[in-house]
This record gives sequence, structure tokens and C-alpha cells, in this order.
Amino acid sequence: MSELHGRVFARQNAYNGLADDLREQTEAAQKHLIEKKTEVFTSHHSALVKVPLSVRGKELIDFLDKWLTPEETEKKIEETPSAESEKKEEDAADLPKAKGETPEVEVEAPKAEDEAVKAEDEASKDEDEASKDDNAANVEETAKVAETTETPKEATSKEESSKPKKEDKKKEKKVEKPSPYRARAKEIAEALVLAGFVTAYKDRVKNYLADPPKEFVTDNELFVPLSEAITESKETSVWHVVDGAIYASQLKRKAGVFSAFTQGKDVYVVANEKTQKIYFFESDVARSAVAEYAAADGLVQYDNAHFQFGVKLVYGDKFELLNLVTKDDQEAFLNTLLNVGVQYREVYNLAAEEAKSFYELKDFDMNKKEVSMEDYKGKVVLVVNVSSKCGLTPTNYPELQQLHERYQEQGLVVLGFPCNQFAGQEPGTHEEIMEFVKEYNVTFPLFEKHDVNGANARPVFTYLKAKLPGTFGNYIKWNFTKFLVDRNGQPFKRYGPKELPFSFEEDIKELLAKAPEPEKTEEEVPDDVASTKSDEVTSDKEETALEDKQETPAEEKKETVTEVKSEEITEEKEVATTEIKVVTEETKIEKTETIATTIEETKVAATVEETTPKVEIVKTEDVVVAVSAP
Repeated sequence: MSELHGRVFARQNAYNGLADDLREQTEAAQKHLIEKKTEVFTSHHSALVKVPLSVRGKELIDFLDKWLTPEETEKKIEETPSAESEKKEEDAADLPKAKGETPEVEVEAPKAEDEAVKAEDEASKDEDEASKDDNAANVEETAKVAETTETPKEATSKEESSKPKKEDKKKEKKVEKPSPYRARAKEIAEALVLAGFVTAYKDRVKNYLADPPKEFVTDNELFVPLSEAITESKETSVWHVVDGAIYASQLKRKAGVFSAFTQGKDVYVVANEKTQKIYFFESDVARSAVAEYAAADGLVQYDNAHFQFGVKLVYGDKFELLNLVTKDDQEAFLNTLLNVGVQYREVYNLAAEEAKSFYELKDFDMNKKEVSMEDYKGKVVLVVNVSSKCGLTPTNYPELQQLHERYQEQGLVVLGFPCNQFAGQEPGTHEEIMEFVKEYNVTFPLFEKHDVNGANARPVFTYLKAKLPGTFGNYIKWNFTKFLVDRNGQPFKRYGPKELPFSFEEDIKELLAKAPEPEKTEEEVPDDVASTKSDEVTSDKEETALEDKQETPAEEKKETVTEVKSEEITEEKEVATTEIKVVTEETKIEKTETIATTIEETKVAATVEETTPKVEIVKTEDVVVAVSAP
């Protein structure tokens, strides 16, 4: 299951699914847009906000269309309309001349007829009346022809007036005609969004669960560039941390005064293995980070105090507390942080870390019976966290069982601790687990299923991982992590999940060959302890001597209870302090003065027995000695 969630990663997956030729053209378009960035990206306004570098969807497609169109095709498109217009102008100029010749012939014909009529009138007066009637008829015809016939100038002017209208129609048709490359330009523009080269300005709106639109690029949509080569911005966007990301998801973050009463504020978290950083964003399409942390400088720990399944990321005095909602998500996220480079810190069951040996620990077997590790005293113990559905199960279980059978009589004990903390690979009940291990003929002891990390971690593993930390600190990274304990109950060595049991068989033999160290008796006491005991004996003797030397009657004594200051006794460069408490009559002894006493008959004698030949009594400048009545 992928741990990369969010719209940016969804778009990237869609881009990878495009045809190869389209991706190649998109990459070429990116280079071209970077070269022509000043021509393409300019300032625009969106909702009264000025966007310094942006481009409208239509302008972007137009630019890509022009880029796709070959130069020869552009010249042909430009030359074709001019040639057609010149040809039409010539045809229009010739048309009026042809029309103008016909009226001239038709107009001259009636004049010839009038002259003929006059000649006929002179020749024959008899036909005078008939010719007059014919002449009148011809005049009427001439008038009708003149009304219907245009002069050449009038015809030319009308033709010229109609010419611009035709040209306007031609121009309108030319604009409406789509370019054969425009559809491809639109596809490249969409691919630029999927590739993360540009993004819609409105992507800033937080909508983690928003469905992807049918198309990203529309005519009036405003797009901003994301490439650093264009923006020259130092801000870290989600697109900048895609490469190398191993985790990306929206979580809940503790923030605000009312965080104790809510599940937290939304935050988009990206863990990047390449940069070894953890990034926090307001949304999955944010163009700037809220915070970013270097993994190597941080510590991660379980924290169930505020959230039920919380994870705390600590950086000195600062920390981020995140709500993972479920235990599986909590385990997966913490494991991811460790992969990036964060160190684990255990904050629960710390008392187990203070144990002096493995034998002080206890756990419960599959029958819920408490078992003390002291039962394995003097043995070499191999501790393993096991699981039934791990990929390492088929190789580890058989070798563990063989080691148990091979070295059991020599003193080896193998202890299995089922754990469901890693990808839920031990989901079964105790009965189901016991039934499963029969496949590998397991006969070594198994304990009840429990955690090995966090608040519910079993003491055995809390102790062992603290004494033998791994790459990620005192943390168990995966199933089948192994610990070898010697015959004295001291952790010897730790082995990773991929280190099979047979790989460290020589270490087992080495420990088996060594006999357990004898237990320390009271006679084998360290020198400092013996010195302390000697001082205590000396103190008792001093007190007895003081009581025996006192002879003054009780009725003549003024009794007071005082505390004598300590005398420092140096023995072989070591100074022991002895305090003596007795019921005394207070007497003060100064370094240069005589002993002042309140009772004349009282004589004070104090002797100190020498316990060793090298004992020196060091007196303070002001020592108060109290003498008690018998």
C-alpha cells in the first residue's frame, strides 16, 4: 500500500500514464517556456490580488499552438489570403469596364435612327406622319434604356463599395478557422499541469479530498509557474519535495488554545528520504512550507497523553505533536520517520532499563502465567520477537528450532515473543499462533503477544534495546530482531531481522563455552564499602570509651543534649566521617585556649582507639565535645 497521498502525487501518476510522445513534447515545451519566460508569464490580477508571474489558459495554449506550427506553414497561411485578395481586386476592376461598354452602344443606336428618319422626311413628305410616330416611339425607348443602364463610373463606385464588405467576411472566416495544431497544444498544456510545471492559482484552496477536474486548463483560468528557473523563489512547495518522498499524507496537528478539545488542525506532512527532511504544509497543493525539519537533529517518540495514537517529533525546546488516529497508522508513521533519519526515544517503562541483569525481568507465557527470567539463570538466552505472516517467517522459525534442539543440553534457551506491531503481521490469537508454529515443529517457549515499542512495550525488550541500541536508537525496527544474553544475565549482542540465526552460531558457541561467574559473597566487598564499615565500628568504640570514662555524680551535672561535629579520619588518602551522639555536658575546646568548664570537679577524658596503623585524626578548628553523666 502506497504511503504517498495527495493531489500532487495523483497528478504525477497521471502524467506517467501519458503517451511517450506527449511526454517528450511536454518536456520540450517546458524548456521552450523557460527560454521565453518573459514573453509568456506576466503580471495579472485575481480577486484584487496581483499575481506577479502568471499566464491565462488561452494565452498559454496560443503560445504552444504557435510553437507547434512549423515556419513554412505559417508563411503559407500569411501569403494565401493576400494572393486571393489581389486576384479579387483585379476581377472587380475588370467587371465595371465590361458592363460600361454595352450601354454606350445601346445609347448611340437611337441617334442613328433619328437621322435616318429626317432623311426619309425630306424624301417623302407622305410618310411624315408615320415617321413622327416612329420617332416618338424611339424616344420613349431611349428614356427607358437610360433609366435602367448605369454609367461606367457609377458601376465602378458601387463595386468598390461592396469590396470591403467581402474582405471583412473573409477576415472573420480566417479567425474562426481552427489551427490544426491547437488540439495538440491543449493536450500539452494539460500535461504541463500534471507534470507540475504550472498549476492553477486557485490550487491554494484547501480541499484534500477534491476530485480532479475534467480539464485543468480553461481560457480564463490563471496559472502560475512552479519551476525555479522561472520563479527564482526560495519557497519550498509540495512539488519541490516529490522526488525522494517516502511518506505524504494529511494528518492532525496539535495547535491552538483549544487543541485539547479537538482532534487537531489539518496539516499535510511529507517525509523525504533524499533530502532527509520532514516538511509541513497547509494543504497538499501548497506552494510554501509551514515548517521543515532536518531528520538527523530530531527525536521521535510515542505520546499517548494528548492523542490516543500520538507521535511527538522533538527538536530541542520545540516539538510537533501529531494525531495518527489508528494504531497501525501510528506505527507506520513512526517507522517512516526512522527511515528518514530521526532517532527514536523511549519514554515509557523506563524502570525496566534500570535493571542490573536480565534475570530481574518478568513476562507472561501463552497461558498468561507469569514467568521470571531468573528461571533461566546460568543459561545462554536467545530472545526473538516473532510473527506468523512476515516474509522472514519461513527462514527464521526453522533455524531457531534447530538451534534450540542442537544446543539445548549445553545450556541454550530460545524465547519467542509474538508481536503485532509491524504491519499487523501477527494478527492471530494465542491459540492460532500456537497452532501455526506447529508447521515448524516449534518446541521452544513462546510468550503472550505484546508490543516491543511504546507505552505497552514488554519489559524484556525495553531492557534489551536500551542496553543494546540499534541503528535507530533503543527501538525495535521489525520482526525477528534478536538479542543474545550470556550466562550471567548480561546482554551480549544484537542481531537485525535479516541476520538469520545460523549466521551467529559461533557467538552462541562462544557463550556456551564460558562458565557463569560465581556470585559475589559478603566477604568479597569492595574497599570503599569495607572502609565505611570500619568507620562505623570505630564510632561505636569511641562512644563506649567516652561513657566508661565518666565518673562525676549525676546530681552535680548540668545535662544537655548536643551534637558533636564530625571528625575527619584519613586512611590511605580517604577521609571517613564519624558522627557521635551522646548525652553530654557541653564543653568547648578552642585551638589555642584552655578547656572551659562549668563544673570544677568534672574531668573530661576522651580516648580514641586506633583501628589501623595509618589512621590520622584530623580535628576541626572548633570541636564541641559533650560529656554525659553516668
